[in-house]
Amino acid sequence: MAWYALRAASESAAATRRLLAGSTLATWGRLAVLVLFVGGLTTPFLIDFNRGSAVLDAAGGIESVPTTAAIAATGVAIGLGVLFVGSVLEFVFLDALRGEPVRFAADGRQWWRAGVQLFGFRLAVLVCLSLIGSAALRTGRPRPLVLVPLALVAVVLAVLDRLTVAFVVPIMFVDGRSLSAGWRAFLPTLRNEWHQYVAYLLVAGALGGLIALAGGLLAALVAVAFALPFSAFGAAVGTALIERGLSTTTVGRVVAGVLAVPYLASVLGTVLLVHVAPVAYLRYIELFVLGDTVGRYDPIPQVRAAIRRR
Repeated sequence: MAWYALRAASESAAATRRLLAGSTLATWGRLAVLVLFVGGLTTPFLIDFNRGSAVLDAAGGIESVPTTAAIAATGVAIGLGVLFVGSVLEFVFLDALRGEPVRFAADGRQWWRAGVQLFGFRLAVLVCLSLIGSAALRTGRPRPLVLVPLALVAVVLAVLDRLTVAFVVPIMFVDGRSLSAGWRAFLPTLRNEWHQYVAYLLVAGALGGLIALAGGLLAALVAVAFALPFSAFGAAVGTALIERGLSTTTVGRVVAGVLAVPYLASVLGTVLLVHVAPVAYLRYIELFVLGDTVGRYDPIPQVRAAIRRR
């Protein structure tokens, strides 16, 4: 019996090369923006409101309540915004993987309703996971009879989220279905080909872990590489300002504040550009597996045909 995930792991490398070969810097930049929101490099904020009093106490008591509340509200707003934009861009990214040009405005208008449905589903999953985490923290001492069921529920929710994004979203994309209709269309295939999807989860989990580890090490190297010239430039500017009689403390704060934004932007931009290929590779694995198990919902038939003609 052929294991589609293993075959997809090989074919996805060729599909990724086909996607990116000859791409302009502008195309890489647009794909990097998509990766920022759909590639797992950003994590929506999970706020444990049940521990709010402990956070406030640690922050300095009742006087800090307004500040802490503002920070929490800002974090929640940013997290929800990232989650919503990422949900819409999941569909835009699928279009890009088919070889279509990335058009944020036009594609966003086309897919925002589907994105709202995906956003609601993922928000519900995140809330459930947050509640599970809160329940686990409240148990105090390790209690296997409580923690094991909570961990199993958390794993089921995580798998449900992964299957939704990896396979139900492409069905919504191909057939114009709602999220619930997409799941109804996917369930018969999931029941009949469950072993193929278990294999996918194992293969994608292993590859994703290796890529995440390599990506983390690369990000650290990029951060160090950019730190050297920025530090040298900051030291030169700081020395010149101090020689003019300015306070060392003031100069240090000003120079650090001015250089922080371009430094972080340079590091993040470089890391995102490098992550375009591995994120596209992992997504192609999902699409190849879906097309092999249920051909009518194949979102990349032309890519598949081009790869397999070789």
